[in-house]
Amino acid sequence: MKYCLDCDWHATADDDPDQRDRSRAAIDHYVETGHTIDSSESLVRPTTPDGLGTVLARELAPSSD
Repeated sequence: MKYCLDCDWHATADDDPDQRDRSRAAIDHYVETGHTIDSSESLVRPTTPDGLGTVLARELAPSSD
């Protein structure tokens, strides 16, 4: 599966069984939009747990100790 990290665009084997065609579609989407494309071997788009951004921001903030 190829999917966009910035919008809902994706390309799966259901859309087009040919890997090269999916890769070309991903490149075309990037060229047209500038959005970041990622790939996954899964059949569905990966998700992140809710609240992860808050935890990461807290961990990256300088310590007040």
